[in-house]
Amino acid sequence: MRIYITRHGRAVSLAPTDEARPLTSGGREEVRRLWAMLRDEGIRPSRLVTSPYQRARETASELAGVYGRLPVSESTLLVPEGDPALVLDWLVREKDPQGMVLVGHMPLAGLLTGLLSEGPGTRVPFETGAVAALDMDVAAAGGARLLWLRTPGEVPANGPR
Repeated sequence: MRIYITRHGRAVSLAPTDEARPLTSGGREEVRRLWAMLRDEGIRPSRLVTSPYQRARETASELAGVYGRLPVSESTLLVPEGDPALVLDWLVREKDPQGMVLVGHMPLAGLLTGLLSEGPGTRVPFETGAVAALDMDVAAAGGARLLWLRTPGEVPANGPR
């Protein structure tokens, strides 16, 4: 089964709280362009699970807009300091994670991708807006194969919208 892990798009530096930091207009555009390119390449997410932080929710909203309507839910497991082992436990209990996109933050996105693809203690670097595709034979530490990691910088300036 395939799942996707994405880091929120570029966000403003200052806000009343870290949780309230919104995306910049450029961050929104980068998310839309990257996911439009992925859509054009045949990537079809089934649903979105996002951190409750504003920049992650806005990233999920932009992503959903590229595909039309996608079911979106929130999980406090996906906050920046979330525990990748708890996210893995949650994935094990999920009935059908096929095509699921997890929208979160660093360091969690990198640690979770590393845990799933290599095992505990591995961290994959993620730029803002980046997305990793993992093919999971089994939801277990080291039970997935990292297929690719794409960044907004890969989208040509005249790329999809």
